Amino acid sequence: MVTMFRVDDGEQLVGIGDIAFQLKITRQAVDYWTRKDSRFPAPLQVINAPTGSGAKGTRVWRKREVDAWIVEHYRRRKQ
Repeated sequence: MVTMFRVDDGEQLVGIGDIAFQLKITRQAVDYWTRKDSRFPAPLQVINAPTGSGAKGTRVWRKREVDAWIVEHYRRRKQ
């Protein structure tokens, strides 16, 4: 069974590459945070994961949730 999420038309979704570009850091650094920082928002959904291929797919997040994490946690690390 596939779970579908309703996304508002005005809501933006982002992936690791988008977050890395926004912060001007590597995708590897963002991937690390998404997996190791328990405060990082959970992904909204995993897309492009072919059934039975073993591929992990692409995780996407709500931009507003990621932006809130950046303000609360990332910026504090940089100060």
